[in-house]
Amino acid sequence: MTKKKNNSTLLSLTIVWLFCLAGCGERVEREITLHESALASATSQVALGATVEPNRAPVVIAGELNEVDWKSLIGQNVTIKGNLTIVDTYDLVRRGQVKVARDRLYVPTSQIDPNDKNPNATSFQGGNNVAKVVEAQKFNDSATIIIDDGSAKQNIFPPLLFPNLGKKDPTVRIGSTVRGVSGRLVKAGPVILLVPNRPLRWKLAKRPKRPDVGRANVTVASFNVLNYFSTIDNKKNHARGADSEAELKRQEDKLVAAIIALESDVIGLMELENNLESESRLVAALNRKLGKEVFKGCGLPKGFADAPGGRDDIRVGIIYRSDRVSPKGDVMMMLDQAFMGARTPIAQTFKPKAAGRPFSLVVNHFKSKGGADKAEVANKNKGDGQGAFNAKRRSQALALCKQIDKLRQGNKLPRVLIVGDLNAYEQEDPIDALRAFGLVDLHEQAAGKRQSDEREKYYSYNYRGQSGSLDHAFATPSLAGDVTGVEVWHINADEPRSLDYNQEFNPKELYEADPFRSSDHDPVLIGIKK
Repeated sequence: MTKKKNNSTLLSLTIVWLFCLAGCGERVEREITLHESALASATSQVALGATVEPNRAPVVIAGELNEVDWKSLIGQNVTIKGNLTIVDTYDLVRRGQVKVARDRLYVPTSQIDPNDKNPNATSFQGGNNVAKVVEAQKFNDSATIIIDDGSAKQNIFPPLLFPNLGKKDPTVRIGSTVRGVSGRLVKAGPVILLVPNRPLRWKLAKRPKRPDVGRANVTVASFNVLNYFSTIDNKKNHARGADSEAELKRQEDKLVAAIIALESDVIGLMELENNLESESRLVAALNRKLGKEVFKGCGLPKGFADAPGGRDDIRVGIIYRSDRVSPKGDVMMMLDQAFMGARTPIAQTFKPKAAGRPFSLVVNHFKSKGGADKAEVANKNKGDGQGAFNAKRRSQALALCKQIDKLRQGNKLPRVLIVGDLNAYEQEDPIDALRAFGLVDLHEQAAGKRQSDEREKYYSYNYRGQSGSLDHAFATPSLAGDVTGVEVWHINADEPRSLDYNQEFNPKELYEADPFRSSDHDPVLIGIKK
């Protein structure tokens, strides 16, 4: 997902509604500016730790949150029994808020096909199952409550709800559990908040180790690096990343830590600044950290700027370990008018140095769901959960299939791996178009090999309380059989944004030059044998 940093004013309250009918993955914001006294009037009597109406028994909530009539309880004390799962930490530090539900929530179109009742079917148009998507979204919208610290002040650190953050607790990950909570319901603008009467009792979700992808000869990674720009953003240029050299150094240090920890031989990157310097700078930083010249970049093919999508502010790229693999031939690009308004895909063939046959990697970054107001009629939001520009993403998927056909010319069994941020969730049209063409969805293949009790729902991104994946890995059938494993390493999506490289509102105590929150997307790892 391509986005700029939030630089809203300190006294504005950003109220965010999730209209998945306006596009799961598309953030719909409305800035409501409140005088500090107005916000305080809603919460001043119920500040964290205050005793409110001690003689009145609280309303006890023991069941599902979507069954609660929250409006009828405004101004009352409530006790929510049982465990709650933290599903959103976007305003954890900025406004002292977390969003909770009974369990992790998933983007409806990550599980429900808008076209087919059977999620294994591959229709990529029609909309015959949209009602089920709408039903699932309505459940998600009513299944949460925001817990607020009760203060009208912003950027309180440590947060009142989590006083050990930055001390004993390094993070508050999505998936962490709150063990019951009591407090008072208040209303701030259109938003209902639960202000607890004490800091939260909670259990931190553990940070995962790098996942195993089996006994592979080569490991490939796909990683959206969230606007890694060598150009400093001065608010007048088209730069989207760091605002200062200090921020760029912080961003770079986290990305370097993450990429090295991936232990991958080839890495497909998304959201590099569209120049050669960003790639060469990242490669140099990786080699400095390792103390040897092993990483190299594939660069860009000649004529890239004139290709459809070649003049976007960001681009895809490929870097690799030259001590482990060798490129065969020059880097290529996929030429099709469908990629206009997105990013030009690039491809490179590699051969392992130790053992194994050549394979080709194609890196993609499809059109995002944002900018719905600028979409032409065919790409307007259709209310089917897929957001704006679904038709454009679908055409990009079909164009990619045509390019794979070209790679087959002269080679009956091409070993091609397709990765990238496709800006579409697992059951959306562009993904089904790739499946219908005969490409193997490697996440589906891996899930089918696991025992039912070992299967986890696939996600690489969290958007305002809902998890899903915009990041995918597909292979031609001749390569799919040689894939030893595919895994998502959850180092980013579950981590709060207050841990990233930005310095505007992030407490210095939370920054670490480590892989966690090095981006907003989780990287995908793919193992290949032979």
